[in-house]
Amino acid sequence: MQVKPTIFGQVNAWMRDILTLFRKTPGKWMLLGLAHVFFFAMLPGLLGLKFISFLLLPAFLALAVGFYRDADFGRESDLGDLLNEIKPSFPKLLVLGAICVGYVLLINILTAEDAMKLDELAKSEPKPEQVLEQSMPIITKLMLLLVPLVLVIWFAPALVAFQQYSVARAIKSSLAAFIQYLLPLVLTWVAVTLVIMLSMTLAGVLVGMMSAASKAMGGFLMLALVFACLLFASALMLAFQYVSNRDIFKMSHDNEERLIP
Repeated sequence: MQVKPTIFGQVNAWMRDILTLFRKTPGKWMLLGLAHVFFFAMLPGLLGLKFISFLLLPAFLALAVGFYRDADFGRESDLGDLLNEIKPSFPKLLVLGAICVGYVLLINILTAEDAMKLDELAKSEPKPEQVLEQSMPIITKLMLLLVPLVLVIWFAPALVAFQQYSVARAIKSSLAAFIQYLLPLVLTWVAVTLVIMLSMTLAGVLVGMMSAASKAMGGFLMLALVFACLLFASALMLAFQYVSNRDIFKMSHDNEERLIP
């Protein structure tokens, strides 16, 4: 009989697997992080494609989980292989994406007044302490409103794509998994965040030392550092999404059994 790990044992196991997966092919995961940042952070802001990006987000997350799964099981796969694998589930992934778009529209409606306040605040040339005081409640409200969206898209895309769940069942199972594994998930998120912050700090010290020799070079290196840390953070969070999917829903290479019905 397999003994269920303790909360801290689960967190330790997930962190070990996340870092082990990243160390296997860091270049590949940084490229995956680049795709994530470009298509879902940079491009929507530049071209006004925010809702299209949310529509396609579940499909992208399913592909990311698939890449990590294949690497974990020692299988070499390319984008074409994974696209063929999720192709039968693509309509359901779009439905899941449409739900995401609908929820984002609702958030926009609920925060429209807050956005106007921030716009007026920016035009008034306020002091930094005023910006912090007035923006923090709005940012906190936005983060709280985004929590249900995160709860849904963390597990549901992989369940739809690789375990043939219906959209409704995938959403229900994703929410149930968060309730059942809340502490390990939150603590692992904190641990991943600390690893990212520590990496940024160490890299920042190195950049600072190099900046002493050349201010121009230091400015360029600082921009490169921020961008690299963004990709690193994205790659680690996608790895975390995979290992939690794998262990909670017993995801295997052939996706045989699942934990939550």
